[in-house]
Amino acid sequence: MPFDLSHFVVRFFSPFNPESRFYWPAVYSLLVALAVNVVWYNWRRRVSVPENVAKPWAFWINVVFIIWLLALFVAKVPFWVIALSIVANIALLVYIYELWLPPQEAAWGRERRRQQYMPAAAGRRKKRRR
Repeated sequence: MPFDLSHFVVRFFSPFNPESRFYWPAVYSLLVALAVNVVWYNWRRRVSVPENVAKPWAFWINVVFIIWLLALFVAKVPFWVIALSIVANIALLVYIYELWLPPQEAAWGRERRRQQYMPAAAGRRKKRRR
C-alpha cells in the first residue's frame, strides 16, 4: 500500500470524530495520562526546594491540558488543533524545567553553601540551676 500524502493532509484537517479508529484509544490514553499525572504528583521523594515549587505548576498545567484535550475530543475539532495543544503543553513544561528551574536551583544551592559557613543562631540559653 503506497503512502498517499493527500490522504494524510485530508485526515489532518478533518474533524477527529468517534468513527476514527484512533479516537477511543486517544481518549483512554488521556485518562491513563491523568491517572499517571496524579500518581507522579503525590509520589513523595526528597527533591530540591525549587523542584518542589515547580512540581505543582507542572501538575496543574498537565491537568488543565488533559481536560482541554478531552474537551477538544468531544467538540470533534480537526487533529491539527489537538496536535498544536500537545505542542503547547510540551513547550510549557520544557520552559519550566529547562529555563525557569535551573536558575532557581542554582540560587538554592548557593544559599545552602552560604548557610554552611554561617554560625548557627545562638538560641536562648537556660540558666543552670545549682
